[in-house]
Amino acid sequence: MNAIALVTPTVPIPVAIVPYDREQLHMLLDREPRDVYATRLDDKRMAVVPLTENAELPGPREQLDPRVNIRLFSTLAREAVFRHLKTMPGGYRVTRRRPPTVESIKQKNIIPASAGLPDWMQKRRTLVFETRTLSASAHDDYVVLTCAERFRPVIDRTCAALATANVTLLGRYVSAWAPSHDQQLAEQLRLAGRIKGVDGDELLLDDHGDGPDRIRKDSAYFEPSLRNFRAVVEALKSDGAERSLRQIQEAEGELRKGKRQLDSIQKTLIWLSRQRLEVAWGVPLEFGAVLAQGSDQPFPFVEVFEKARLSFDPSGSGTMSWPQGGLDRHGPYDSSSFENKRPRIAVVCEARERGKVSAAIADLLNGVPDAENRNGLKPHETGLLGRYKLQRAQVEFFEATADSAASYTTAARAALASAAETGQPWDLGVLQVRRSWKERLSSDSPYWTAKATFLKRDVPVQALSVEMLEMGKFEYACALANASLASYAKLGGTPWLLQSRPSTDHELVFGLGSHTRKDGRRGAGERVVGITTVFSSQGHYLLDARTGAVAFEDYPTALRTLLVEAIERVRRDEAWRASDAVRLVFHAFIQMRRETADAVIDAVEGLGLNRVSVAFLHIAEDHPFTVFDQAMDKGRGAYGPKRGQAVELSSHEWLVSLTGREQINAQFQGLPDPVLLRLHDRSTFRDMRTLAKQVADFGCHSWRTFGGARVPITLLYADEIAKQLAGLEMTPGWDSDDAAVSRIMRRPWFL
Repeated sequence: MNAIALVTPTVPIPVAIVPYDREQLHMLLDREPRDVYATRLDDKRMAVVPLTENAELPGPREQLDPRVNIRLFSTLAREAVFRHLKTMPGGYRVTRRRPPTVESIKQKNIIPASAGLPDWMQKRRTLVFETRTLSASAHDDYVVLTCAERFRPVIDRTCAALATANVTLLGRYVSAWAPSHDQQLAEQLRLAGRIKGVDGDELLLDDHGDGPDRIRKDSAYFEPSLRNFRAVVEALKSDGAERSLRQIQEAEGELRKGKRQLDSIQKTLIWLSRQRLEVAWGVPLEFGAVLAQGSDQPFPFVEVFEKARLSFDPSGSGTMSWPQGGLDRHGPYDSSSFENKRPRIAVVCEARERGKVSAAIADLLNGVPDAENRNGLKPHETGLLGRYKLQRAQVEFFEATADSAASYTTAARAALASAAETGQPWDLGVLQVRRSWKERLSSDSPYWTAKATFLKRDVPVQALSVEMLEMGKFEYACALANASLASYAKLGGTPWLLQSRPSTDHELVFGLGSHTRKDGRRGAGERVVGITTVFSSQGHYLLDARTGAVAFEDYPTALRTLLVEAIERVRRDEAWRASDAVRLVFHAFIQMRRETADAVIDAVEGLGLNRVSVAFLHIAEDHPFTVFDQAMDKGRGAYGPKRGQAVELSSHEWLVSLTGREQINAQFQGLPDPVLLRLHDRSTFRDMRTLAKQVADFGCHSWRTFGGARVPITLLYADEIAKQLAGLEMTPGWDSDDAAVSRIMRRPWFL
């Protein structure tokens, strides 16, 4: 792993423990000389630790055993690393304190000269350090220091200079240099707002929060986001932009290769272990071994979960781990019960693309039998009709005279009018789109306006891009295979389910996501829409439900009401008895607040079920850990973990790799990162291995594409709903509280 063990000190830590006071804490951190470090212990207390022999403490000096106060030791170790980075010679720039983050001098700009970009366009390599506490089986808790590499974009030119270089400014978020809130850090770029106009030498801003509504061009810098970086490259390089971006991607990919990354991280950690660091005056920070199996340091328990078995037959006789193979051999799970064998499909496309789109629709329905890779895989041999056991579809085209929102809306309305005349509604709408439309506002997007028109009449939509039509034959067939999978699910079909596990419990798995309604990035008038996806333990998509838009503080109450309604609906459908054992598992993108967990528990207790257990699982993509498999040292994805690789960090934290080296399609992707699972202390079901295995299974179960999902579908689907709502709400005439979408919420319309 990208971590090194820290030796728990054998000597006590000197400290003064005083009542917590926010102002006093910051005063102690900023005072000169910097002879103490202050940190919060809990809601009522803070610890002040001396860093020099004669440091003045605000209270009596005590001696704390670091073995008992392991969390305090972890915090002090992280701060010791920060202090050392600050004092390193050579002009290293420390950009953050928590976690300590430093820009590398040796690779200040990784962009190759061949990309042809000016030296003020950069991607800088940074190192991020963090401390975490682990619990290896049969061993005391211990602290590790992690090191992770990141690459951040830099656009080191003012908006005045960018305008001279013909870079479009309107609509871009900009930042300005300002003093850091932390006196130990240099000045930093701080978000100023979004450009809505130009007035001479000044930029007019909206979404500027409490700041000014205008800023001088020569004081403003593009926010250093990947989106802005790409926009500047496209403006500078024009037709050569894709080539330059690909060269940058390849250069970053070389640095992200497993062996190089592991060697670089271990070299950094070993170098740091040889420095003289102290967590407090007279308490040295000592390092153990780099964390790896086979070393002297206790290593967490590891396991590789087998890929989920998928069921393609309600009888249980047709199971495979390979979804495409299972469909081709057995057909979809609900083949015998699926009634809509002759789907009616309305296709909206630009008139100038009618020929290409017509051919693509034929390929979508009937397959591309002559497209295969060198291993003989034919991703879309029999098409939507053959693979999913459907009969001839009824397809009708409705042409848009231009690639405008108005033209697409007119065509979509014509399709709906045609269905109304015949009394036969459409089962699916297919929209031909262009990738460039993503840069348009939703209100000016042919995709979003046409999609909203169809959804208002309960018609799910599938998009096909003209860029997809121009792919190589095998890639084109793969894209059509994914589109047909999503289309079948939108039609109401069940392609497959997870193989059922023997259990006497009823089990529901919830994905708790959210969509924030606000004007811009500053959160003015912010309202939260809770999004809940509900699945059976077999991964059967049951429904999605949404709260109304509520203030953040009202979210727990709104969620409680929503969950009661969702559980009661499933309970009625499946005829649960009060004495039945029921397990409710909740997946969330963020650590649930205690108020939210309590609201869920209160809701469950009011259902009249006598044997209910709950598990609240935070599934984090952003965490400090990387896992390397040194046994796999050859080929694409070398040193990457296998899909299903699991690491037990403690009784309540596991790492699970939902995508592995097998899913790396190109070297520039780097190593796949695991997700971190953290169990909430209010959970009553605490079997982390079972919960981790379930997360791994749900990561193999997306009906959106045949590839593995980066997160379990509980959260992937909730995320997709949030993206869809964000686009739809910006579309003229869309009523966010309209019940139109709720009528098809038992089908994954959002895929």
